[in-house]
Amino acid sequence: MFTVESTIFNDSYPWLGIRVNAHPEIVPTLVTASGTETQLLRVKDPRDGSLWCISCDEWDSSKQQHFSELRRSAGTYRFQIGNEGLVVQNYISGSGESDVQAYVDDFRGNLLWMIMNDDAGAIAAGSGVANGAQLATILEAFHTASRKVLSAPLVAVNERRRSSPVSKVRATAETFREIAQNPSARRLTGRIFDESANTAENRYLRHILGLVIDWTRAWFMASSRQATFLDELAVRESERAQYSKNLTRRAVDPDVFDSQTADITRRIEALTSYRNGTNDLKPRQKSFPISLGKRFRDDHAFFYDRLSDAGPTDQNVDFRIVVFPEDVFNIIQSAMHFCSELVIKGTAISCVKSTKNGKNYRELTFATVSSISPRVDVIAQRAAKRLQLRNAEWMVPLSSAEKQETRREARSAELRAKRALDKREAMSSSIDSLRSTVAKLASVDDAFRQMGVACADAFPTGMTFVANPAYAASLASFKMAADLFKRMGFDPTLLDGLEKVGILHASDIYEKWCLLKIFALLIEDFRFTPENGWAERLVGVSIAGERNVVFGFRRDDIGVEVLVAYQFETREGRRPDFVVRILDARARSESCLGGLVLDAKFRSTWGIQGPRHVLDELVRIKGYGDVAGLEKVFILQPRNGTVTPSMSPLEWGRHCDYGATKSHAEGWIQVGFDSSGITSTDHLKRLLVMVFQSTLPDPERVPGGTLAARSFCLGCGEAHHSESIRSKATKGGATSWLLDCAQCGVWTVRTHCYSCKAPLFKNGTRWTYHETLAAQVTNVVCPQCGSYFNSSFDRDD
Repeated sequence: MFTVESTIFNDSYPWLGIRVNAHPEIVPTLVTASGTETQLLRVKDPRDGSLWCISCDEWDSSKQQHFSELRRSAGTYRFQIGNEGLVVQNYISGSGESDVQAYVDDFRGNLLWMIMNDDAGAIAAGSGVANGAQLATILEAFHTASRKVLSAPLVAVNERRRSSPVSKVRATAETFREIAQNPSARRLTGRIFDESANTAENRYLRHILGLVIDWTRAWFMASSRQATFLDELAVRESERAQYSKNLTRRAVDPDVFDSQTADITRRIEALTSYRNGTNDLKPRQKSFPISLGKRFRDDHAFFYDRLSDAGPTDQNVDFRIVVFPEDVFNIIQSAMHFCSELVIKGTAISCVKSTKNGKNYRELTFATVSSISPRVDVIAQRAAKRLQLRNAEWMVPLSSAEKQETRREARSAELRAKRALDKREAMSSSIDSLRSTVAKLASVDDAFRQMGVACADAFPTGMTFVANPAYAASLASFKMAADLFKRMGFDPTLLDGLEKVGILHASDIYEKWCLLKIFALLIEDFRFTPENGWAERLVGVSIAGERNVVFGFRRDDIGVEVLVAYQFETREGRRPDFVVRILDARARSESCLGGLVLDAKFRSTWGIQGPRHVLDELVRIKGYGDVAGLEKVFILQPRNGTVTPSMSPLEWGRHCDYGATKSHAEGWIQVGFDSSGITSTDHLKRLLVMVFQSTLPDPERVPGGTLAARSFCLGCGEAHHSESIRSKATKGGATSWLLDCAQCGVWTVRTHCYSCKAPLFKNGTRWTYHETLAAQVTNVVCPQCGSYFNSSFDRDD
């Protein structure tokens, strides 16, 4: 059984045909759900005479043409081809061919820009060979030299025979024969001499003119794409900065609030429905009103205090701990971050113990627990909070922590906008100058064409390109231009390959486009250095459809290598689109720190479950979660609004699922063009940030007492320097690091969950991928245990 996917676009309805090369006599049949078989119609390809089989369901006599459901209906179609089965999964796309072409153009332009841009930093100043200033100077010299050649080109003198007036004839033997035959003739055949500019030297000059024009136009396509991106980036960042500055109130997403309320209700019900113990122990059971604190060591224990109405306090101890049975501990731990005051009924042993440093503490150890009752009705509190939010039209004033973050993000956005505009301005003069110069070169080439000069790549023999100053200057300018493009990394053969990218299937184009976006983030945003020849290999892979191709990227300053495998083949025959592995480049043997598996799905429509059913198939049926031991599986898809209900109150909540409730192990990411034609890779960048932060090691002390980190700024890729790293001990007993960036102002807090010790990362409201509270977006929820800080905890911990 073979399976293929096909896509119907809203402005193009091509026929889907089947051709059996090995056995052309076999005619496939369409098998309906009831088992009925309908033979396909055989048609001849007028180009080469090959036979194709297509599905024809009815004949339109008015239009004199067949119709096919495959051209207009989504669904699963089954065919029988001899002894083989074929399943065609047909999808309807809301996109048109122009939308697909946008991906092709963006792929070509961005790839060329990445090749020719010598500055990998996304916010670096517009300097270097790729800004076009040096190229403009070279092309202007080329134009000047070629114009001199055009004004006095080398010509070849050719002798011919032509009838001329007697007074102007240059006699030949044929002339005398004509006089003998007709002495009174007024016109006679004689010699004439024509000058032709179609010489080997001029043909070669046209060849190199054409090359430089093509190369420069490719530079235009790349730089225009980059200029448009910088313009859009500057506008978006300026708007973001202005929005953050003016923000005083924030909207609360009711769907997220209700979803979090449902999760709290489930945990409370698990707490209150717990029952254990026997009737024999009832006389010995007591009620213990306690207020739980942080976890005590790795035992099934917490620090606790007796509630004020539970009797006289114990004056002879420095602190208290309570030890629970494992099942009780797990239930309480899942709910204690919002319900820490409990009345626990059961049997317990209480005794006073001492620590090694002489402190006395009371240990309350429960042998059995028959019931657990919260002292506060959390569900009623949530209901009251919801009513309050609804009356406030789901708007709340910013907390002090949120105000601090928005001010900082406004400053970062202003800085990014300024640098984007500076780089755009540096490009503008070069673009305008080059546009004028390449037009003048094209006019010289056209003038040679009108003079009858052909184009040839054979370098002429002789000394013209050495002895003639104009020809020599033209050749020298061409060599300088070729050398400059070579130093940019530009391979002229790529142009032919890039032209073929447009003939790929739409899903193939989107797949290659996603791969290039991953490369762009690694190179431009995260400052990884790609292996030599990566661009040529990418174009070759895009056309040839090779499998299991690995691309390497390195950052020696932090000792990290990234391997991106395209069409990775597993032993079981599965083939995810991309496998990203992060390696420790400083380890003696290959040490994989982590990574993820990605699959690109070019769909503009999904079922009611969104991409969830496809994700479940990849993880549960195809076993993508076991590929290379990486465990993280994500789908890349272009449609907005696929997450219902929203996964987060942040801007990505309705478009992306980062697996916040599944330990960030699986989900899907929106990446593609929006309705306005603007593309953003922020969601994809946030996913890669999540993988890097979960795999790179914690900062550590180095000799001299300074802090060193093998990490980088997620905003601009700058390595975290010791002077920008601060650490402190949290009340949960772990260590928290603040990783700042002096270049762009983006910061990260690397800390741990106070409850289960899982690592947590606070990246501000723009780059945070953890779930956050609906009513307080700076309060992240632990992806492992679901804990978060409530009002009884220190917000700065």
